[in-house]
Amino acid sequence: MLTLVRQELFKLIKKRSTWITTIIMLVTQIGLAIWAKTSPSVLDPRAAFDQQFFGVVWYLFFLIAAAASIITMEFQYGTIKEVLYRKYYRGEIMVSKWLTLFIYSLYWTVLSWVVTMLLRAVLFADKIDLGTKVANGNTLLVASIQQTAANFLTLWLLLSLVLLLANLFKNSAVAVSVGIVGYFVTQTLASILTMLIQKWAWLKWNPLTMLFYPQQLGTYGMYHAMTKLTNVQMFCGNVVYIAIFLGLGYWIFKKRSV
Repeated sequence: MLTLVRQELFKLIKKRSTWITTIIMLVTQIGLAIWAKTSPSVLDPRAAFDQQFFGVVWYLFFLIAAAASIITMEFQYGTIKEVLYRKYYRGEIMVSKWLTLFIYSLYWTVLSWVVTMLLRAVLFADKIDLGTKVANGNTLLVASIQQTAANFLTLWLLLSLVLLLANLFKNSAVAVSVGIVGYFVTQTLASILTMLIQKWAWLKWNPLTMLFYPQQLGTYGMYHAMTKLTNVQMFCGNVVYIAIFLGLGYWIFKKRSV
């Protein structure tokens, strides 16, 4: 199975889109950081820093596209048959996809955070102090690490759902489109559900509520009133739903006709 992971990573490294999207994200982060530096009244430096100069938004879409296509392209181009002929089990193939995507998502998450810290050091060292205490009582540095880890967890909640849906399609373009549109739909539904939770408390256990985990870590009082869940409950909820979606995707992949 490790051979499959190495092959998948090799394909990602060789893809031009991997490096093009990396450059796009870096240019966007640097550009927005400079804008926040020169026009702080228009783009607040601290708010931009908290959003990692919008790096998170960019790599979220890149990873949704990667998750949607990593399975569908095998069926679209018929390469799944070649892999199966090499005596790999379907379960091994699916798990290798998970591990590849996990490593790929770590790459984007770490890169965005490191670039954010470098931009702060170069452009905002006098305005953004990492030792400053924030709302949850932690320093800004600790809060940033916690937020990044929470974003990574909810990212995988989305990716596990995209991987599940991707098993229903054979065309990568369709799967990517469904994944991206699905992201906006889930965000809208999550906001609506927070209002319904006030009336029907049992709705708080739905998977979309778990997407608010990063925001609740930073502003516990306001978001706890909306979600009716503690931070520990939201963490566990994310892990459970990730396992459920991956498990369902695994089952569908094993039953899927080649």
